[in-house]
Amino acid sequence: PTAAGQSWYPKGFLAERAQNEPSLTLALEAVRATSDALTARGVPLPRQVVLGFSQGACLAAEFLYRTHVRPAALVALTGGLLGPGGTSWSVTPDTWAGLPVLLGGSAEDPWVPAWRMEETAKVFSSGGARVSCTFFPGNAHEVPDAQVGATRELLTSLGAR
Repeated sequence: PTAAGQSWYPKGFLAERAQNEPSLTLALEAVRATSDALTARGVPLPRQVVLGFSQGACLAAEFLYRTHVRPAALVALTGGLLGPGGTSWSVTPDTWAGLPVLLGGSAEDPWVPAWRMEETAKVFSSGGARVSCTFFPGNAHEVPDAQVGATRELLTSLGAR
């Protein structure tokens, strides 16, 4: 899906969740609607990859966290779960057992701090996901070639052509 006005929610992803409502709920509904449309076209959730960059990565991670769905994989490039510093997340150990999760971004990204990507990795790991979280040197808010390559490898391992 594409965000209206190029933004899924009005405040930063480190803001209190309530400050991003009702936009955040509408954005999550758009992700659900896209997944449902793919299912209707013959691509069931276990064959779907939830993938995003920046706000899209935050939305992808938040979608899995809130719904506990099990797609084929989660790829969150330069993003993480929503909420201010000190937010705690709770999941059961088998929520995403074996789910491949690819996270990471620039080590000094001005928009998405590495500590939040690390926290997000811990949440998904604690839910049983197989998490790869990689940081790249510098402060560019972009997807480096190495992360594109890692995403391709993951998709290929899932049978994508």
